[in-house]
Amino acid sequence: MFAGRLNATQVVQLTDSSAFLAADVSLRHGLTVADAIVYATAKDQEAEVNTGDADLKDLPGVVYVK
Repeated sequence: MFAGRLNATQVVQLTDSSAFLAADVSLRHGLTVADAIVYATAKDQEAEVNTGDADLKDLPGVVYVK
């Protein structure tokens, strides 16, 4: 399941709007800055996050892979 999604991976620049959203998400959800940047960038790109990071698993738009 997860391996098949790697082909759809895209690298994007961190925008000002994503950075500000990341700061907000970090504070609201108690996430590290790195986790918040990943999540906020996905939201900004209207993409889902596929991760094995348990800190993100309960957020909307996250597919948690155990």
